[in-house]
Amino acid sequence: MRSYVYRIRFILSVIAVTVLPIIVTGIVLLKAAEQALLEEKEKKLVAITRQMDLALLKDFDTILREQGLQNAPRLQKIEGLNGSLEQLTDQIAQAHPGIGVGYYSKELDAILTYGPSREMAQHVGTPIAPNHPGRQVMSQAKSDVVIGPQVRGDIMNAMSPIERNGEVIGYAWANELMESIDIQLAGMRQGIYSIVGIGCVVAAVASGLMVHRLEIILIEIKEGLRRISLDLSARMKPREGEPGEIVEAINKMASDLQASRSHTETIIHSMESGVIALDHSGCITAWNEAASRITGIGLEQAMGRDYRELFKGEAALLKALSDALTMGKTTKDEEWSPHSPKGPRLYVKIGTFIWRSPMNEVLGAIIVMDDRTEWKRMENSLAQAKRLAVIGELAASIAHEVRNPLTSIKAFAQIIEEDLPADHDSREYTGIIVGEVERLNRFADELLLFSSPNEEKHVSAQIGEVLDQTLLLVERTAVRQGVRLEKVYRDHLAYVLASPKLLKQVFLNILINALQAMQEGGKLLVETSVEDSCVYISITNEGSSIAEEHLLAVFEPFFTTKQSGTGLGLAISQRIVQAYGGYITARNVEMGVQFTVVLPAQKEEGRA
Repeated sequence: MRSYVYRIRFILSVIAVTVLPIIVTGIVLLKAAEQALLEEKEKKLVAITRQMDLALLKDFDTILREQGLQNAPRLQKIEGLNGSLEQLTDQIAQAHPGIGVGYYSKELDAILTYGPSREMAQHVGTPIAPNHPGRQVMSQAKSDVVIGPQVRGDIMNAMSPIERNGEVIGYAWANELMESIDIQLAGMRQGIYSIVGIGCVVAAVASGLMVHRLEIILIEIKEGLRRISLDLSARMKPREGEPGEIVEAINKMASDLQASRSHTETIIHSMESGVIALDHSGCITAWNEAASRITGIGLEQAMGRDYRELFKGEAALLKALSDALTMGKTTKDEEWSPHSPKGPRLYVKIGTFIWRSPMNEVLGAIIVMDDRTEWKRMENSLAQAKRLAVIGELAASIAHEVRNPLTSIKAFAQIIEEDLPADHDSREYTGIIVGEVERLNRFADELLLFSSPNEEKHVSAQIGEVLDQTLLLVERTAVRQGVRLEKVYRDHLAYVLASPKLLKQVFLNILINALQAMQEGGKLLVETSVEDSCVYISITNEGSSIAEEHLLAVFEPFFTTKQSGTGLGLAISQRIVQAYGGYITARNVEMGVQFTVVLPAQKEEGRA
């Protein structure tokens, strides 16, 4: 609707620009023509009055003396002068049709002649009004042209004083009815109006055609710009003339912009860091592949959307972007963990920057994201390894200190049991003492294994073979619980340098935990692969997920969420794998929980 209104305004403006000058020109020409016609009439009438003055060869007194009427009454003098001058007046009037002419006597204060006499004879002998302009002409001895109601009616009246012997004896006049002049003016106006009207119509039609052609060109350019805005590879159809130059310039600009954007986008999309750009209103204008990988949001889903809507619920990210856009405050090395209901938890370092133009105008904000999850895991693993080493030393000391008293307690309990009769009630208690001592001994063995997992001999161990032997140990339990064991060995012949016995202990601890989490059955998937000189063994169960805050803590000694257990199984497994230069990770996946053991792969030349 708004574009339609603008279009109408534009058309009217163009028509006004072309038509108004014609109308103004027509009005000016009309006024000039009217003025010219009136001036021409004035000159003509003045010329006739001079002709009448020249035609009066004798003054009024001379004419009366020749007629012997110098002493006659006023009326006889008027009749005598009229009879003498009437023919002359009629001849001049006849020579100028539509013109009224005559003589006036100052002394007699009367109209002497008024031609054509057949029409105006009744005015002969009458004086002019006291305010008649003729009296001023006679008193000032100066010619004048007056338009207005007079003796004949509404006329243009030219009057010239008649001077004889240095004395004004009267005046001669020539006049024309304004009605006649108006008729001529009306004809002239009609002609000018017709010319102006035709000019306006022609100008309006020409303007309309020009506007229509211009509108077509503008629509094509607008549509072309719209296509180019969506696809920089699009080009506008070439045209001739000046529009063609505009189209050529736009196409060249699009080509340059495409080359520039392609270069920039290639750089941005090649970056490992996530890059997001927002305009000053907070809408996403740039988004690279790394940003999609970190946030889990696709490019099509992100572009053009408001960041407040897109990152709803991500308080740290929203605050960083809001500070940059509203206060110009940048952020460096801020940590953010995206809320992801599926997949592992990420640790992201974010930094914000103000986006400025070459003219230093604020265009918006840019945020750079670095996935620090692996770095965070290594940092936590290193800290955990240090803690485990300290705890291991303490555990070794405790185990050595506890084993000797336990041996004595077990020996004395057995001696007491041998001295008691077979049916004695105390034999039950000595059996309990011996059982508990053996349990404490096993716990001490676990502590010793936790403190020194690398004392076992390192040999070349085939991962697939070790896994098969370990799975045999849990196969019956799995069948009893309704758990399906599935194996996917992508590199069955992968080798590592380690103790097969301890590796079996590692895998057994993870499998037992997995089966305990799958009381209602499901699938237990064991996968192996080799990447970047490392062997990856993933064990994925369909049990319940682990709380995010517990994913790293499960490898801490004595940490357990079970009612029974020492909490040393996974801690010992992590210590064993770390002793071989690897590590274990735990993460929640869509189907459940996945534990991944990573070990350095043994090189071919190192195998016996």
